[in-house]
Amino acid sequence: MISMEQNSCYAPQCPRREQCTLWHMAQQEIDRDAMLLSLVNPRLIERAGGYDHCPAFYEHKLRRYARGMRWRYGALTGDTQDAIHAHLEQHFGRSLMARMRRGDEVISPDDQTYIRELFAEMAPEVEPEFLAYEEHYVKPPRRG
Repeated sequence: MISMEQNSCYAPQCPRREQCTLWHMAQQEIDRDAMLLSLVNPRLIERAGGYDHCPAFYEHKLRRYARGMRWRYGALTGDTQDAIHAHLEQHFGRSLMARMRRGDEVISPDDQTYIRELFAEMAPEVEPEFLAYEEHYVKPPRRG
């Protein structure tokens, strides 16, 4: 998996470049007069079946990230709440989960889906509550 916050790709021959976030990030580097530009290894693209199947393609669209998450829910029993917390910390790790809860680290759309599915499975009557939302093309840097 490519870290979107730190990578770019300048491949003018790619037919999907205008739809790829890595291309747009390379354009920002060009505008900042960066000395070096990155590109995805052509062998990886070839092995994947060409540019239409590039393993680094990341669609250039706004995504809705959550920042902060409510941790205590009065509608949940203590055991259910503890079980949900244990699953979240096992999946994300204690440190990342704490940063996500506080809002220091955003919660990606995929991670929000995982959290909602966990709640639906373990406590169908309760929806997880995210404290705020913001839209970005790539995951924004950690705060704090």
